Amino acid sequence: MADAHTEFIGCGCNRTPHALDWHGSLVAFGSYHYVALYDPSSLLGVHTTLHGHSGRVNCVKFARTLAGQSTGVIISGSADSTARVWEQRDGEWIGTELAGHTNPVISTTGICAGDFMVVATAATDGTVRVYEYKDFSADLVEIIEIGSRNALDVTLAALETGESHALVLATGNTDSCVHIYTRLAARGSGFKKSLTLSGHEDWVTSLSFLSYRPRSAASNSTIAHWQSGDVILASGSEDKYIRLWRITAAQAMESDKSTSDKQAAQAMLDAFSRSLGSGLSDGDITANVLASTQLSTRKHAITVESGSQAFAFSVSLDSVLMGHDGWVNSVAWNGGGQTGPLLVSASLDSSVLVWHPDPDAGVWGSVARLGEVGGSAQGFLGAAMKDDGSALLAHGYHGSFHMWQQPDRVASEALWQPTPSLSGHYGSVQDVLWDPTGSYLLTVSLDQTSRLVAPWISDRAEHRGWHEIARPQVHGYDMRCAAFTSPFQYVSGADEKVVRVFQATQQFVTGWRSVSHPSIEASEQERSLPVGASLPLLGLSNKAVEEDQVKAAQQVAQGEAEERGEFETRQTHVTAQAAASLQQYTGVPTEEQLLQHTLWPEQDKLYGHPYEIFAVAAARSGKWIATSCKAAAEKHAGIRLFSTGTWRQPGAGLPLHAHALTITRLRFSPIADKFLLSVSRDRSWAVYESTGKDDEPYRLLCRHPKAHARIIWDCAWAPDARFFVTASRDKTVKVWAVPKDKADGKPVTIVFPDAVTAIDVLPARIGGQYAMAVGLEGGRVFVLTSEATEDAVPAAWTPKEVPRNQAHTATVQRLSWRPNPTEADGRAWLLASGSDDQSVRILTITL
Repeated sequence: MADAHTEFIGCGCNRTPHALDWHGSLVAFGSYHYVALYDPSSLLGVHTTLHGHSGRVNCVKFARTLAGQSTGVIISGSADSTARVWEQRDGEWIGTELAGHTNPVISTTGICAGDFMVVATAATDGTVRVYEYKDFSADLVEIIEIGSRNALDVTLAALETGESHALVLATGNTDSCVHIYTRLAARGSGFKKSLTLSGHEDWVTSLSFLSYRPRSAASNSTIAHWQSGDVILASGSEDKYIRLWRITAAQAMESDKSTSDKQAAQAMLDAFSRSLGSGLSDGDITANVLASTQLSTRKHAITVESGSQAFAFSVSLDSVLMGHDGWVNSVAWNGGGQTGPLLVSASLDSSVLVWHPDPDAGVWGSVARLGEVGGSAQGFLGAAMKDDGSALLAHGYHGSFHMWQQPDRVASEALWQPTPSLSGHYGSVQDVLWDPTGSYLLTVSLDQTSRLVAPWISDRAEHRGWHEIARPQVHGYDMRCAAFTSPFQYVSGADEKVVRVFQATQQFVTGWRSVSHPSIEASEQERSLPVGASLPLLGLSNKAVEEDQVKAAQQVAQGEAEERGEFETRQTHVTAQAAASLQQYTGVPTEEQLLQHTLWPEQDKLYGHPYEIFAVAAARSGKWIATSCKAAAEKHAGIRLFSTGTWRQPGAGLPLHAHALTITRLRFSPIADKFLLSVSRDRSWAVYESTGKDDEPYRLLCRHPKAHARIIWDCAWAPDARFFVTASRDKTVKVWAVPKDKADGKPVTIVFPDAVTAIDVLPARIGGQYAMAVGLEGGRVFVLTSEATEDAVPAAWTPKEVPRNQAHTATVQRLSWRPNPTEADGRAWLLASGSDDQSVRILTITL
C-alpha cells in the first residue's frame, strides 16, 4: 500500500452543553473520545480528529487572549478525569495532558497571559484546578475547593489595571450562584474569592465573558453606560433566564504597608464607596463584599492587589433576559455586531436565540429565534457564532448540527438562512455497505437511524466531498445490519424480530442525481417509485406517498377540492409537503430537510425469527436474502432465506441449521451466488451450496466446528471465490480454501496484536495480487496484500497499517470496499469503515 488519504469523516457531537466552540474558520467539538475539527466554509465535513482521551470528551474550548479574542489553541476535558491542551507544532496537533482530577472534567477555559497560558478546569470532584501552560508543558499551580456544589462551567477574562492586567475567574455552580475569583496576570499568582453573585433560582449551567470594545462611534442607548475595557459576564441557568453582569474599573488606591491587610482593604472600600456616589454606607458595602451576600442592582466592589496598589472594580447586574421556555444550556458572546455585541443562547425548548441591544427600545431583545420549525425535538445543548457574526452553529440532543447564515449582517433584522452542515451518528456504527453500483454508502447505527452518504459533484472545489444526503430510516430500535438487494432497495435488521424492506423515492433519486450525477436523465424505473414517504404519529413504519396523493393534497391546499375525504385525516402534513420539497431538493440537504423529507417508505416486513435480528446478507443477483438472529441455543441459531420476488420463505420455510450460538455474519460468494458462508459465536463456520431450486435454494455443504479459539466476528470471500477469510477474537485472521465436501484443509493463519472484529477482501485482483482490510478491537486498521501466486490460498501476506490518526479509537465494527475503483488504473479504491467510536470514515487506499 503506497498511500491512505481520508476522504470523509462523519460523526455527531457529544451530548454535553460545552462540547463545541468556533474560532475563525475552525470548529472544534467533542465526539466520543476525541476532538473533531471541521471547517464550515468548505462543507467538506470533519478533516481531522485529535486522539488522546480515553473517555467521552465533555467540553471543548478555544483559549482566549487578554483582549478576549479566540486563539487557535484548544482545551478539552474528558470523562477520563483529564484535560488536554492541543497546540500545533510543525503542522501536527500535540496534546498536553492536564492530570489531577479524580472525576470527569466537565468544563475548561484558558487565557493567554503574555508568554504563558492560564488554564482552569472544573470537574465533578468538587474542585477547580488552575494550571500554567507553556511550550507543551503544564504545571498545576492551584486547587480551588468548590465542595458538593459543583461548578458546571468556568470561564476566564482579563481586567485592565493600568499597564498590567488582572484575571477574573467565574464559576457557575449548582448552588444557583456565580462565584467570582481574581488574581494578578503575573505568573505564579493565586486566585482569591472575591464575590458571590446571587439571583438565579436554579443551577447556573453556562457562562461567557465579553471584553467590551465599541466597534463604532454610533451610540446605543441600551449599552451607552458601558465603557471600553468593561467586562460583561453572561450567565445562563436552568431557571430559563440569562443574566448580564457588568464589571468595570474604578481608580487604583495606594495602600499603606504599615497597616494591616484588613485596614488597607477597608480604606480602599471607603474611597471606592465615595467614588461611586451610590449613597451606601460603609457598613453596607463592607458587608456585601466581605460576606458575599446576594447581589442586587447596586454596585459592589472587588479588589486586586498588586504590590503597594489595590485596583478596584465594581460589579453590578446589568440586565435579565427572558425568552426561553426551557433550561438555558449555553450562552456565548460575539462582538461582531455592527451596532452592538451579540449574545447567542441555546435551550432545551428547541430554540436558539440571538440577543442584541435595541438602540431604539433601550432594552435587550432577541433579533432571531432559530430552530423551532423542524428543529431538534429534544432541544439544543450548545451554540457558537463565527467571529464576524455571519454564521451560527448549534448542536442538538441527538448529536445533530444546525447551521444558519446571515447574508446581510449589516442589518440586525436580516433573516438567518439555514444552510447545510456536517452530520453523523451519535451511537456506535454497526454496519457500512455500498450500494451495488458504488454510488453511495449506507450506514446503520445504535442511534436508531440509517444514513446515506454520497459524493457532491460541485463546480466549487471547496464544496466537493462526501455528504449525508438522506436518512431513510428513523427507527424505534437500535439498528444492527443492512444489505442492498438493488441500488434503490435495501433490507435492515435491528433489535427486534422483524426484518424490514425499504424502497427509494423519487424525491431521493432527484436529490441524489442533482448532487452526484447531474447529467444523468431519469429512467422509467425511477419514475415508478413513490414520490416520498411519511411517518405517522406513534408509528414505526414509513408510509409511501404516491403521486395521486400529492395531487390530492395540492387540491386541498388550494381549495379546489369540494370534499377532503379520508386522505387529509389519515395522512400527515408530510404528504402535502412532498411535491414542494421535490422541486427544492436540488442540493445537499440541511439537518431539518434530512429529518423531514428524506425517509424511504417501508415496502414489507419479514417475520420468522424468535429474537433480535443480528445479521443479514443479500445475494449478488438480488434474488435471495439470508437473515439470522441472536441465539443461545441451537434451535434458534438458524438461517432463514427469503425470496425478494415474493418476500416469503421458500418451500416449507425451514431454516438452515449448522451453528449452536448467534450467527454473527453471513456472506454470499461473488460468482453466481454459488455459496453462502456463515460464522458464529460458537467459533465455527459453515458453507452452504446453491441447489438451483426455488423451494430449497441452499443446503449445507460442510462445517468446521472449531475453526478458531474464540468468537468469529466476521468473514469475507475472495473476488474469484477461490478462498474465504474469517476474523476472530483470538487475534487471528484465517484464510480457507473453498471445501469440496468436508473442512479438512489447513488454513493460512495471520496473527494481529488485538482481537480482529472486521474484515473485507478487495473485490478485484490488482496485478495478480489479492488485498484485504482488517479492523481490530482497539480501532486500528490494516491493509494486507498477497504475493502473486497461482495457489488457491495465498500463503504470504504483507500488512501495512493505516496511520493511527486516520483510523478509529474504538472497535471497528465493519469494513467495506467500494465495488469499483476510483481511478482507471484500478490502483485507488475507497474503503469505508464504521466503529464504536460513532464515526464513519472513507479512505482512499492506493495499492
